Amino acid sequence: MATKKTKPPILPRNYQDPTGADALERRAMKDFARRINKIGKAYKSALDKIPSSLAVNARYEYQLNPTLLSIILSDASYLVDQVLLEGGDYDLWFYEYIDLASEKGSGQSFYNLSQQSPAYAAGRESLASILASDPYQQRMARVHARVFEEMKGLSADVKRDMARVLTDGVGRGLNPREVARNLTEQVGIEKRRANRIARTEVTTALRRARWDEAESSMDDLGLNIRLLHLSALSPTTRLKHALRHAHTYKVQEVRDWYAVDANSINCKCSQVEVLVDADGKPLYPNVIELAKKEFDSHWKKMKVNHSVCHCCKKAA
Repeated sequence: MATKKTKPPILPRNYQDPTGADALERRAMKDFARRINKIGKAYKSALDKIPSSLAVNARYEYQLNPTLLSIILSDASYLVDQVLLEGGDYDLWFYEYIDLASEKGSGQSFYNLSQQSPAYAAGRESLASILASDPYQQRMARVHARVFEEMKGLSADVKRDMARVLTDGVGRGLNPREVARNLTEQVGIEKRRANRIARTEVTTALRRARWDEAESSMDDLGLNIRLLHLSALSPTTRLKHALRHAHTYKVQEVRDWYAVDANSINCKCSQVEVLVDADGKPLYPNVIELAKKEFDSHWKKMKVNHSVCHCCKKAA
């Protein structure tokens, strides 16, 4: 039986979206926006329930007692949880995007390693078998638990901030229309916060799936793998992310790097599995040269301020 010919690692076609998750991110952000808009309408509706009348010096007097305020805020708070935590910890709506990203990352690893290593191709029956395996399902259970806790934190922040804007406006006697505008502005802030979660969690799920499959392949099949860092070569790329482009790292080194300095926040970089020899040198060294050429032809020529980017901006 002829030995299957090996091929070099699969590099992304679009270096500005090396994970290939941009479309999925946008879908998640659109879903978040729809939900945040619904929350904004609920708080404006709560404002409408508070009787008000023009007093003096363009100030308004709101006929509000502690009981009514408690009821109004409680109803709005309940709706926030219903919208952002829909499905609960078992079937949270956001899991759909996390699961698709993880499956995509596992698929990228599967096809990439299958063409580099006959041993991998023989040892991994199919992508479906990876996704159905106990280790994969256990990893996803842990991912779901972490994501749900983050979503609970988002829900709590949204409730706190929207209630603050509402009660502050009422307490200061602002025109109801001005309070409504302030609520609209806060909705924009909440959307940006949600977008950061979507961008971070979707790509993180994809990257971690690739790391996990790389580690599993090394443990199960004895493969010698390094991860080739491919930065998102765009004007918003952080300098320290771009400088890792075309360099290879051990899986644990990559995990450690993403665990500090908010490196995972809004990061669009990817890592591609590369088979290496005993000295850690790629079996297909040409792949490094190709990555370097992309770096030189794209990112180096961009006349942008590489000290500021979407990754570094603090979410409001």
